[in-house]
Amino acid sequence: MTAPVTSTSSTQNNINTTLATLANNSQTFLTLLTTQLKNQDPLSPLDTNQFTQQLTQMSGVEQQLLGNQLLQTLVTQQGISQGAHLIGMTISAPGANSGDPTINGVVTAVQQVDGQTVLSVGDSKVPLSSVTSVSQTPSGS
Repeated sequence: MTAPVTSTSSTQNNINTTLATLANNSQTFLTLLTTQLKNQDPLSPLDTNQFTQQLTQMSGVEQQLLGNQLLQTLVTQQGISQGAHLIGMTISAPGANSGDPTINGVVTAVQQVDGQTVLSVGDSKVPLSSVTSVSQTPSGS
């Protein structure tokens, strides 16, 4: 079996945590900004360019995180789509451990498990990434 590249569920959790932290930081920044503006010296006003730059930077980071989240969703959907095309096809894949026999059989279902696309072949669960061959299932099987 091949080693997992990266757990997409942990990546998604990191993105969600970062978005929550960013939202808290944005709210804190806006609270500080309004408090500072309320209490500024009218004869020596604060430079609004700095506030604008900081707001723009925070928005940029938020947009990048949301873009990463959308890309992660796209990758997950692509894996499910690839697996769905294999339903009814006969596949071969190495066993889960080095001494296990090769898994051969017809794909009956596809699912996402911990961010990985997994095919159901009989009683076995086969990661899509470990499939070594695909063939048309003979009629009547």
